[in-house]
Amino acid sequence: MRATRIEKVESFVVGHWHIVCVTGENGVKGFGEGTYYTHPLAASQIVEELAPNYEGQPSFCAERVFSRILKLHCFRDMASMGAMSAIDQAIWDLNARTLDMPVWELLGGRVRDRVRAILLIEAQSAEEMVSKSKAAAEEGFTAIKLKPFVQDWATKPRAKMLEDVVRAVHAVRAEIGTDIDIAIEIHRNLLPCDIAEFSRRVASISPYFIEDPVLPYSVDANRYVASHIEAPVALAERNMSIWEFREYSDSHDIAILRPDIGMCGGFTQGRKIAAIAESRHQRIVPHNFTSPVLTAAHIQMAAATPNWDVQGYVREDRQPWLDMVEQVNRIEDGYLVIPDTPGLGIAVNEEFVRAGDYKPFGNQFQHRGPLASDGGVKHQ
Repeated sequence: MRATRIEKVESFVVGHWHIVCVTGENGVKGFGEGTYYTHPLAASQIVEELAPNYEGQPSFCAERVFSRILKLHCFRDMASMGAMSAIDQAIWDLNARTLDMPVWELLGGRVRDRVRAILLIEAQSAEEMVSKSKAAAEEGFTAIKLKPFVQDWATKPRAKMLEDVVRAVHAVRAEIGTDIDIAIEIHRNLLPCDIAEFSRRVASISPYFIEDPVLPYSVDANRYVASHIEAPVALAERNMSIWEFREYSDSHDIAILRPDIGMCGGFTQGRKIAAIAESRHQRIVPHNFTSPVLTAAHIQMAAATPNWDVQGYVREDRQPWLDMVEQVNRIEDGYLVIPDTPGLGIAVNEEFVRAGDYKPFGNQFQHRGPLASDGGVKHQ
């Protein structure tokens, strides 16, 4: 089947997931997703406003239209980038399905046979974290990511907080041994003066990487922190453009960049970010905390990106993940399967998507992070 023109761009909010459907004049549909914290309702409205820029265009228009909108309309905020990223993915999905090939083939072909997953371990206590980590190792995962800030950490005195967090990390390593990599998600919960001490105290477990040690707004602050951490540093999950990622990449102390193609510009911009990182021997570990649609898109990128490392993964064998697609992304022995089927390699349950309504994820846009003992916001 030959390339087509874009007939219609539609936007849906399902739970806290923002899904875009692009339909070609040939009747083929492509799907994409904007990352859930790009404000789904606002992003959905922006898709409706942007749709005329795409409708009627050749389906191979992603670069041209993205560039024009970004430069002529001065878009830069999260909602706008979430909208444009979802449309971009859907266009690539549409084109790949039209040509009866996977997206990874359009991206240049596979460079790997499977995608190593890193399972996020979320727990309410150190004991639960150890138990879940052990279960993940027994299940076949070769990499896990810990969020060790548990049990009212934000209200504790500094010394007690650091002691508890460090002890939890060491307890996991002692339980599962060295046959599995352990990354540590700081989630911007520490200050520069804290993270240096923390990294020294966990250095003996050989962290796979330490993620998002401090707030992302200052490149200089993150560069300084990275130079004082005794482990690879991964950051930039909140960043949205090739220019922002280039500034982080310029710091050779930063080992890993974390683009999310649900907000950094989809496949069109995501592959540029990966190339910037590759030129400096930096790895890509994408931010991925989404529905099966965006996870599938990241798998396609992983298949065709040489410096892709591990793929963030949250379990999909539960509702509403199972409702979103006919079959969730397959995982075998801790590795995500790269599909050979056309497009993103998944079949979206369109009836479920069209019937969806907005249900925020835990009061998403109210502050739901930790508060200090004085009631103030604790970093993040």
